[in-house]
Amino acid sequence: MVRICLLLGLLSLVSLVHSQCTGGIPTTAGIPTTSGQIPSTEVDAVAVQCTGGIPAAEVKGFLDAHNKLRQSISAGTYVAKGKTMPAAKTPIPNLTWDCDLEKSAQKVAATCVFAHSQNRNNTGENLYTYWSSDKISFAGQGKAASDYWEKEFQDYGWPSIKMTNALFSSGVGHATQMAWAKTTKMGCGMSLCDGGKKIIVACQYRDAGNMMGENIYDAK
Repeated sequence: MVRICLLLGLLSLVSLVHSQCTGGIPTTAGIPTTSGQIPSTEVDAVAVQCTGGIPAAEVKGFLDAHNKLRQSISAGTYVAKGKTMPAAKTPIPNLTWDCDLEKSAQKVAATCVFAHSQNRNNTGENLYTYWSSDKISFAGQGKAASDYWEKEFQDYGWPSIKMTNALFSSGVGHATQMAWAKTTKMGCGMSLCDGGKKIIVACQYRDAGNMMGENIYDAK
């Protein structure tokens, strides 16, 4: 079996409860909702399934991987290519899932074209594609895409917490968007293409990360 993963540079600019979003997530098992997103205090205990959206298990995969990275950075335990990054001055908030962002990201994935969307307003975007000689499924792809983006820190390092052209151009743009402290919401779409042998994954983030001259997070 031939398996290939490709990446396109980022443009700058878990499961205890299942919910369903229709412009907002209904209260389930006593968990409050707001504007289609899960409160950060509940994010590790809830898997969201938006109406017409990707499986809740894949939402969990995306959120778990992103928030594991963010929590590790906050605690000062994250190691990027042998370098332990400084702890955050204040904890980097967990990302929450947003059904509107998922819907927007799904439109990107549904094109089956590996290309960034245009005219995004304060919205970051990560892309991932994977294909095989055999048919594939969505199962595990949320975690796989997230892990692949995070691996940029392991492959290329993380020399500075300030976003610069040099840092972005080094190949860590997907990973820095995952870690961006001012980003609080995300949503992702997934589509099977080419007869089910290829998957396109798109994730969108708000607020957008990778703003030149800004810190990815503030260190102690």
